Amino acid sequence: MINNEYIPGVCNIGREETAFRKKIAVGALLIVIITFALFFIFNIQAYFRFLVVIPAFISAMGFLQARAHFCARLGLTALFNFGELGKYNKVNNDEFILMDRKKSLKIIFYSLVIGIFCGILAIVAW
Repeated sequence: MINNEYIPGVCNIGREETAFRKKIAVGALLIVIITFALFFIFNIQAYFRFLVVIPAFISAMGFLQARAHFCARLGLTALFNFGELGKYNKVNNDEFILMDRKKSLKIIFYSLVIGIFCGILAIVAW
């Protein structure tokens, strides 16, 4: 269930923003899968295979943001959106801004860990 109101540090995007993040996540995941297949087919050097970290990070960001109904970028910039894509509202409470930034940094951290894991997997899998 998607919450339809701003909750500091918990939810800062609505249905349209969540759906957009899911699309980005799926697209980036397809790139990860295709990249892994190309690594296998063409026996790409290990240091190049680590570059899978980039689409893996993007995919993880999309999935984690969609799951949490929380956009890391909006959280870092004190914004939220529950309407049309690209139309943002400003968060004016300093305590709420801090809560949103903490949530944003957690999402970024977890996405980076997932991306690095995929990069390491790409190196050691062959």
